[in-house]
Amino acid sequence: MEISVQCFGQIRTIAKERYVILDVQDKITITKALDIFVSKYGPELEKLLYTDGRIREFYFIQLDKDNIKKDDLDITIVKADQVISIIPFISGG
Repeated sequence: MEISVQCFGQIRTIAKERYVILDVQDKITITKALDIFVSKYGPELEKLLYTDGRIREFYFIQLDKDNIKKDDLDITIVKADQVISIIPFISGG
């Protein structure tokens, strides 16, 4: 099945695309889908997105515009044609 990963900021710079289409197995979790996404772009993206094997705290993950808690990434199943968004935390003054 196909899913999309929506990229922002430095992740988009590395991927060179706003949306990346992934062909993944059915009943895949967000964590496993992101692992596939990262493996497609290599160590530079892995270093940017992960720390100690987990998504860095300054990224929000959404599934079809719904915020997903970090603790739920391992149990949330992605369905065909859904979009995982990796959104960097932005602060301003």
